[in-house]
Order: sequence, then C-alpha cells, then structure tokens
Amino acid sequence: MGRYILKRLLWMIPIILGVTILVFAMMTVCPGDPAEIILGSTATQADLAAKRTQLGLDQPFLVRLGKYMSDVFLRFDLGKSWITGVSISASIPERMSRTMILAIVTLVIAFGLGIPLGITAATHQNKWQDSVSMVLALIGVAIPNFWLALLLIILFSVKLGWLPAMGIEAGLASYILPALSNSAGALANAARQTRSSMLDVIRADYITTARAKGVPEREVITKHALKNAMIPIITQMGTTFGRLLGGAMVIETIFSLPGMGLYVINAVNNRDYPVVQGGAIVLAIAFSLAMLLIDLLYAAVDPRIKAQYASAKKGNAKKVKANA
Repeated sequence: MGRYILKRLLWMIPIILGVTILVFAMMTVCPGDPAEIILGSTATQADLAAKRTQLGLDQPFLVRLGKYMSDVFLRFDLGKSWITGVSISASIPERMSRTMILAIVTLVIAFGLGIPLGITAATHQNKWQDSVSMVLALIGVAIPNFWLALLLIILFSVKLGWLPAMGIEAGLASYILPALSNSAGALANAARQTRSSMLDVIRADYITTARAKGVPEREVITKHALKNAMIPIITQMGTTFGRLLGGAMVIETIFSLPGMGLYVINAVNNRDYPVVQGGAIVLAIAFSLAMLLIDLLYAAVDPRIKAQYASAKKGNAKKVKANA
C-alpha cells in the first residue's frame, strides 16, 4: 500500500507540471493588458511600458515560463498578487480552507440524502417510490445552481431572515445556502448512481441466499447490498468533489464567500496572472489528493482490492528473497 501511495504521489508531478504550463499559456493569450488594468486608462504609454517591464511582460514567453516554473517548483514560491502585492502563498491557505468547507458540506448533503434516495428507488423498483425519487433526481440535474441560489436567498434570507445571504460572519451557517445551492446536481447524480449500483447488487445470488437464511431485510440492504455497491458510489464522490472545487467559483461569487473561487474569479477579471496560476496549481493538487483518498477508500470498502495490495506486497517480498 505504501508503494502504491508513493507511486500515485509521484504521478502527481507531471499532472501539476501540465496544469501549470497550460494555465500559464492560457493567461498569456488572454485578452487584456494587466498594466493598463493596474494603472488605469489614464496612464501614459511610458508608464504602461515601465509597468510591463516591472511585471516581466516584455520578456519572451519561454523565459517567463522558465522563471515561473523555477520559482514554483524549486523555491515553492507562488509569487505576489500584481494588484495587492500580497504573497499568494500566504493568501491561499485561508481561502482554500473555506472552499474545502463548502465542498465537504455540499458532499455531505448530496450523498447523505442521495444515497438513501437511491436505495429507496432500487428497493421499490417500478413503484411510486422509484418514480418519485427519479423525478426528484431529474429536477435536481435540470436546475442551474446559480438560479437555485437566487431562489434560496430570496426565501431564506430576504423573506424569512433565517440565514445570511453573503459573507462568512455567521460561521458555519454562512455555508448552508451555498452548499444547498451547489448540492442539487450532485444529490441527483448520487441518487441515480446509487439506484443503478443497488439494482445490480440486489439481483445477485448471495443476496437471495441471505434472504433465504432469514436475514432481516434492513441488514440485507445495509450490510450486504450497499457495501458491495459502494465502489461506483465512491467513484462518484471523487468526481463530484472535483467538480465542486471547480464549480465553487460561481457559488462563491453569488454569496460573496471569500474562498478560492471568488479569489480566482477576481484575479481573472483583473488579469492578475500569478493569482490565477497559483489558484489553479493548488486546486489541481487538492483534486489529485482527493482522488488518491478515493483509491484508498476502495481498499477499505472492498476486501478484494485490499487483498490485491497484500498479494502484490507478498509477491515482491518473495522476489527479493529469491534474488537474495
């Protein structure tokens, strides 16, 4: 298992390198002059030229890319914001923690409700419970999250006054409306994936055998069927988490939540290249680590996968002993 984790961590290096080069190139061809945005439209051509020289924009693309890559991967320095002058490495941890809280709360809501909904649909296939569950899932997929966010703000913030409409001053309560807005599509996908996986499992012979032995239906579903249906659901969790990290930009902008999404969106609007590049690198690392965690959860849920790791380890030990 340790060698597998190390191998996955090493595979992250070319992924992060590729993301860095791609985002750097995209920001280079992005329309707009950062010097003009920073100095304003009243700046003279001489001032603009001096600012471009200060930012290094007068240098060739490969020279700028090489310098940026060396700063990031050799000095672990993401640079400073061109707009505020604040270190990006110092700004990201607090903002990333807020985005992670939003993603985790959204994931808990989506799969905490989606899995029971999918189980209900699978265990009552072709009945009214199945139809209602899948209609709700279809509605969740069809509703745009930004439109749902506006409806929730009008209802719970403007009309009822129960929850804050923006900011993080209310603590965890500030994340409830953003998480609900962001969870509709994820909840629907979780319900549909759970239903599909459960339908494949509950038709298996060992489920029929368990029922024939008199095992209570609740235990058959939760202990036997759900556990063996979890692999596709866990995969869905991983991909959903990645989409939540990327999709946080829209929700954080609507709710003025100062996380990574709002940080990067403001940087794109201001052509603050170092912030956009640093944000993309951090999000790519977070997604890669999340997928590694998903792979480790496979072994915890499915004994067959864990046995494969164990057998591979024993095989390598025998080879070493034979060579010795």
